[in-house]
Amino acid sequence: MLFTLLIMFAVLGLGFALMLWHARLVFSVELRDGAACVRRGKPPSGFVRGCEDVARQYRLTRGRIDAVRTDGGVQLRFSRHLPTKTHQAFRNAWTPPPSGGGGGGMRATG
Repeated sequence: MLFTLLIMFAVLGLGFALMLWHARLVFSVELRDGAACVRRGKPPSGFVRGCEDVARQYRLTRGRIDAVRTDGGVQLRFSRHLPTKTHQAFRNAWTPPPSGGGGGGMRATG
């Protein structure tokens, strides 16, 4: 009985962890034979074309790029199929969302 209860809590915890992970995922783009396909979410308009350009430039056949929401903002995460030397090229193609907060100081008075 106790063992069954422990298994139930473990499965419940795993399900909760997966739910939180999916909530953090902003979008996902998959590369197949040089073509970029949006798998989840809505990436910025030019990012998918930029991914195809980078894939063509580096002759990439497959890989995945995920945008994950973190405390510091949205960050790109790359699958192991994408070489480290290509990561910066993908980051250059991505335009992060504005952080908000406005631009400025106090209005001049007087």
